[in-house]
Amino acid sequence: MVKKVRKKNIIFFGIFLLIGVLGANAADSPTIRLSTEGRSKKTSGANRAASGWRDSFNPAGWQTNNNFPLIGSPKAKKGGTMRFFWRSYPATLRTNGPNANFFTIQEIQSVVYESLIDIHPETMEYIPGLADYWRVSPDKRKFSFHINPKAAWADGSPVTAEDIVATWEFRTRADIKDPYSVMMWADNFEKPIAESEYVVSVKTKKLNWRLFLYFGRMDIYSAKEMKKLAGKEYLRDYNWKMQMGSGPYELKSENIKKGHSLIITRREDYWAANERRNIGVNNFDAVSWIVILDEELAFEKFKKGEIDFYYVSRAQRWANECDFDKIKKGWIQKRKIYTQAPESFLGFAFNMRKPPFDNRDVRKAFSFLLNREKLLDKLFFNEYAYIDTYFPGGEWGNPNNPKVRHNPRRAAKLLKKAGWKNRNKEGWLIKDGKIFELTLEYGFNGWTKIHKVIKEDMKKAGIKLNLKLIDPRTLMKKVNERNFTLHYKLWGGFLFPNPAVMWSSELADEKYNNNLPGFRNEKVDALCAKYDRAFDREEQKKIIKKIDAAIFREYPYALSWYTDFNRILYANKFGHPKTYFSKIGDFRDIKTLWWLDAPKEKALSEAVKENKSLPVGKIIQKPWK
Repeated sequence: MVKKVRKKNIIFFGIFLLIGVLGANAADSPTIRLSTEGRSKKTSGANRAASGWRDSFNPAGWQTNNNFPLIGSPKAKKGGTMRFFWRSYPATLRTNGPNANFFTIQEIQSVVYESLIDIHPETMEYIPGLADYWRVSPDKRKFSFHINPKAAWADGSPVTAEDIVATWEFRTRADIKDPYSVMMWADNFEKPIAESEYVVSVKTKKLNWRLFLYFGRMDIYSAKEMKKLAGKEYLRDYNWKMQMGSGPYELKSENIKKGHSLIITRREDYWAANERRNIGVNNFDAVSWIVILDEELAFEKFKKGEIDFYYVSRAQRWANECDFDKIKKGWIQKRKIYTQAPESFLGFAFNMRKPPFDNRDVRKAFSFLLNREKLLDKLFFNEYAYIDTYFPGGEWGNPNNPKVRHNPRRAAKLLKKAGWKNRNKEGWLIKDGKIFELTLEYGFNGWTKIHKVIKEDMKKAGIKLNLKLIDPRTLMKKVNERNFTLHYKLWGGFLFPNPAVMWSSELADEKYNNNLPGFRNEKVDALCAKYDRAFDREEQKKIIKKIDAAIFREYPYALSWYTDFNRILYANKFGHPKTYFSKIGDFRDIKTLWWLDAPKEKALSEAVKENKSLPVGKIIQKPWK
């Protein structure tokens, strides 16, 4: 399965793209003839054709794609286990509702559930998923999908049009407490219609060039499981389990150790195992994650061989700590891999709903006090680049945005304008008898060194910045409920921007969505609406640049830094595609595209036993120049 970047928080880290829609066949009424000859309710999706039962579907006037380049390597072998680690355990295993937008759980969802269509990560064309055919009406307001008759749930029951209808109904329910989901699916789509057992159609409530892919890449759930649950029951009963999926992996209850570990296992009866999109993909029998709260301990456990992969997030570690003996001997491989994965912004989110960051001058002053130059040079070894846009890494950002750099004098003028004119005996800025004091809560100890640099620069400016390390899940809950003043946030990227998910005024006062600052701007709302209706790519870019400029002027974040590569270490026993990751992928592709290489595993075992070296390999990899 192509790696999915989730549509939340990610809520929608998703890859949103419209290719082929403008030229879709205009036929609007499917020609369907169904036969139930030889059908048995117990017949699995993969075996229904062999049992004599067929869906008599006429594909004339529909689109499909069966000639795309292989996503995985044909050299891949099935078997073995890949062992990862997490810095914290997911706050829930639910797919929807509060706290369901953790990166960790979204990784699991990407291989447990499937969508109607997907995107090829290299050609950017639509490819089949649960649906083998699709089409769009001439007015681009009705989408139809034909479900592959072989598609089956993990219990062997068929995936039908009713499952797609039930999934939409579930996502639009207020009682699952997921306001963005309701806004996304109810505000954009009419209720889908099961036109036959294997054909589903949906009409949109508005014209939006991204809606075909939004609906097509919606994860599908089983109707028989979702329909029987009230929202309260779902939030309670599925907090620590996942509903049944149709994907290549499953999460069994015995493989869930709350707070400690989680293991997904490959399904031997997966209905699409031999489909073209799955050749060389989903190779590990099991993928496991254990929780290691301390980054230093995780690094040591990796070096001891207790986990197989380590993502090097710290530039200092990469520069000074990644030339140990096992790397020199080739037992552990070291790579910096560049891709064309979509980028998004990082930075300190200001809670604009309350003082002191309800004042634009204060937000702007903080941005000028953020000493990115010092951090990039002293702590990050100049590995990263400045972010000067809310749409970095592509052609969407506005190049005319001001370049905000460390400028204490300008910050002081802005603070004075906001009423912070005087200092007390301790040197803190005071206003109305109160000192300028902030608390920055963060979830991982590795950030302490970075935040201390920021704290010192704030102190020089008269701002008292308190640092507080707390449990990551507690932090996420507080941020989602808007109980924060300042929060450092890393967002996932979009191939094509979806600004409304981040900046819509409708979300400003709602909890559990991506509008963390509480940003409101009528101009941005109007531009977002205009962008949705623009089918010309160049016009889309012009609108996004205007949106970017309008957001930038309000300083909802103090933007920080970004990079376009992954620094990784891994045990030298795995095979992988020549490109390592997909063109638009990252290290999360490992769980689906890599495999355990038996000859390499044997060679590694013998090298360790005999204390011999193995080939080291080239560190810098740029497969997608």
